[in-house]
Amino acid sequence: MKPIISRIQAIIILQFSLMMLTACSPTSQYPARILTPQNECRDVQVPIMGVLDRPANVGEVIGGALIGGVIGNQIGDGSGNDIATILGAGSGAILASDQRRREPVVVGYRTENRCELVYR
Repeated sequence: MKPIISRIQAIIILQFSLMMLTACSPTSQYPARILTPQNECRDVQVPIMGVLDRPANVGEVIGGALIGGVIGNQIGDGSGNDIATILGAGSGAILASDQRRREPVVVGYRTENRCELVYR
């Protein structure tokens, strides 16, 4: 009479069964526990934003003059070209100097109490 499973097959089944039982065991020494929601509050510093309103700087005025001069140079011929270039440079400088920059800046900080829900 021939055995239903061979000895090697029995060893493989036994090893697989032991491996599966090991995988089912707890992975830590601490038991499972129920986490409860808690409000955790703390003070944080929040920036107060303001707006800095500043005039155009020298670099911006010079850039405006250069761009205006290049545009003016494209207009007219001969001596009219020179006058258009000068007028374009002057107009570009005036337009650039009239521009004001509005930049957001931090003007201070305020303390604010913030809470978040954590589970412990």
